[in-house]
Amino acid sequence: MATREEYINKLENKLREWNTQIDELQAKANKESQDLKATLEERIEVLSKKREALKLKLNQIKDSGDKTFEDIKSDTEQLWGDVKKGISEIREIVKG
Repeated sequence: MATREEYINKLENKLREWNTQIDELQAKANKESQDLKATLEERIEVLSKKREALKLKLNQIKDSGDKTFEDIKSDTEQLWGDVKKGISEIREIVKG
């Protein structure tokens, strides 16, 4: 089980990685037809909001004690999964 500090570092690294991936997906979306571009932009916006929510959770974790960290962690894991899934779905649309 990761310590609070390890979890913070892992989440910070993942957020940086996702920022880059979302920027790349946005660039690809800009090259698509208007209809597909609109669909991709909607999905990217939802994804960006979840990423922002993760940033807020990260700040809460940084400011929390160990007990509160465990409470926040489950919400964070859910958002983490949502962002990961969202990126994968958008990649599939762009490829397909």
